[in-house]
Amino acid sequence: MALVDALATVALSLLLPPFLVVLVSVLVLASFGKSLGLRQKYVEVLLKVFEFGKERLAKNSGSMNEDSDSEDEARTNGSIIRNNFRPFSERDDDEVANKHEFELGDCLDYISAGMEAIVDDEVTKRFSAEELTSWNLLTRTNCHYEFISVRLTIFWVVGFLVRYFLLLPLRITILLFGIGVMVIMTIVIGLFPDGPFKRWMNKRVFLMTFRILARGFSGVVTYHNRHNRPHSDGICVANHTSPIDCVVLSCDGCYSFVGQRHGGFLGIFQRALSRASAHIWFERCEAKDRFAVAKRLRDHVEDPDKLPILIFPEGTCINNTSVMQFKKGTFEVGGIIYPVAIKYDPRFGDAFWNSSKYSMVNYIYMMMTSWAIVCDVWYLPPMTIKENETSIEFANRVKAEIARQGGLVDLVWDGGLKRSAPKKEWKEQHQQEFSRRLKVSNLVTEKKVEKCE
Repeated sequence: MALVDALATVALSLLLPPFLVVLVSVLVLASFGKSLGLRQKYVEVLLKVFEFGKERLAKNSGSMNEDSDSEDEARTNGSIIRNNFRPFSERDDDEVANKHEFELGDCLDYISAGMEAIVDDEVTKRFSAEELTSWNLLTRTNCHYEFISVRLTIFWVVGFLVRYFLLLPLRITILLFGIGVMVIMTIVIGLFPDGPFKRWMNKRVFLMTFRILARGFSGVVTYHNRHNRPHSDGICVANHTSPIDCVVLSCDGCYSFVGQRHGGFLGIFQRALSRASAHIWFERCEAKDRFAVAKRLRDHVEDPDKLPILIFPEGTCINNTSVMQFKKGTFEVGGIIYPVAIKYDPRFGDAFWNSSKYSMVNYIYMMMTSWAIVCDVWYLPPMTIKENETSIEFANRVKAEIARQGGLVDLVWDGGLKRSAPKKEWKEQHQQEFSRRLKVSNLVTEKKVEKCE
């Protein structure tokens, strides 16, 4: 027992000083928005390790190329089927007119369309973790190759020790320090009267605390076109992958957040931020009142002393592969829209938060035990609604630009399908269209019969 205590004391005396040096260095540099470039070097080393792992997998498993060929063939066949297949409801009236009298077999078109939707579902798969094309030495991915070769096993064990016994304690300490600084400083700022000094102090503390929090998951963010950064005369809209989106954007600018009021861990942040500046939090029942939301947003935008608003119009987290329907309320407020595209690199860690599967605490734990959170942020040119353009058309135009720049799939589906069934109106719309086509077919048949008589 004495030997164990002695070894623990020696280990602590050897490891604690460098740990404290690294911790203090990270906190000081993050507070001033500076970096020594070590995180970038760390990412470069990881890429080399991943490439080595990929080569070892290719050497030990000759089926990798065959799998990719089969996937390409499946995608090609799928696209041919989709291009050649058109449901009954999508055919024009002339095509229906040349058709024979309606038979029960005509319903097979809809059955085929339904089967295809189930096989190649482009909606529900956006609410689960993105599948990786290669293994990143994390056991939480869909690939488990840690014991396929001795060298890969050694790399995996070393990576496990680094992530859980070196990075995790450091990141937890940074996170707790950042939260503590945010809570204390926002309380102090809240004591000052509204004015230029309070706004100046809030911006300094805002940037400092979020930069510290970003170090808590080894965030490596590359910002593009920074001259297009949002101003207080408009609303910043971005695609939504996780709550980390707020941290990523807040390392480069100050925002007023808009969202649902939360309790627990997120509630700590919301209450702290609200002490120092104006943010818009809604109860679930209030968020359904579109006119009340629009009024609060409009009042905020018209005040030049307030920070630019940051909104995620999708209303839910999507898995970093696509952009889903934007709620039109944001685009009815008026003013300037500042689009922002965020794209995470899934090789280093999956930033997507599946809130229906993981709690916020579990999600943060997964982020802190990942290699890093690496992403790109593109500030797009400001956009305004065009003459005779509806808010829905404007929202779709902004969404298309974000999807194009971020290399994401532009989907028309509502992100609300993550937790609710499709709207009844959507089903009725297809039923009415099918009924109209049947009427056209029946009228044509009757006319042909009359001519024959």
